[in-house]
Amino acid sequence: MSPSPQPRYKGAYFSGLPADECQDPAAPSLLVPAVPAPGRDGPRKTRSTPERTLVLELEGTLVCSSMLAGWRQGAVATFTTVFQGDSYKVHVKLRPHVEQFLESLSKTYEIFIFTTAKRDYAEKVLDVLDPKKKLVRRCLSQPDCLCARGSYWKDLTRLGRDLAKTVALDHAIQGFPTQAANWIPVQRWWGDPRDEELLRLTPLLGQLGRADDVRAEIQRRFPHRGLPAED
Repeated sequence: MSPSPQPRYKGAYFSGLPADECQDPAAPSLLVPAVPAPGRDGPRKTRSTPERTLVLELEGTLVCSSMLAGWRQGAVATFTTVFQGDSYKVHVKLRPHVEQFLESLSKTYEIFIFTTAKRDYAEKVLDVLDPKKKLVRRCLSQPDCLCARGSYWKDLTRLGRDLAKTVALDHAIQGFPTQAANWIPVQRWWGDPRDEELLRLTPLLGQLGRADDVRAEIQRRFPHRGLPAED
């Protein structure tokens, strides 16, 4: 049996819209989710839940994945996932220092994964990142995103958390077009084993954890983040 062809779509593996779906969201063939009610996906807080919230993308921020056989060397996990009806073997590498990053910040922040990747893929990656289910509170994935202008984007109000105390890390501003003030840009990771981006971000996030409103502090520290122009 010949191997399945690689899927064609914009963005990293398993995180963008298929090429044949990249069209105006008003087109009948593209289902546009209704705007969700705030707090719909946020678990109830307990006394031990940190007051601050940290929202992380997976692909390009915490991990890098590929279906290429050469990527197997150095991969921490290989699994099969389904994309557009076909099964693919995916090799996943963890960004350097990611375990230390999550362990350290879970003491200060309630951590959410919010990714544009497919749910099956995201859940399997999370099993590698947090096998004991102690660091990440919940994982939201592509079905939890909204679709507009041929792209998936994330609405932080779905978490039901105070946006003044919520920080979002992603390598692309397109992920949070309506909450850009909460966004900190992260250099996209392509597999470099010498990368130290997460080490650099850890003390910064620790300082933001003491801010009354993280949005004002993020704007002060990152005044030129390439924010989208207002219409």
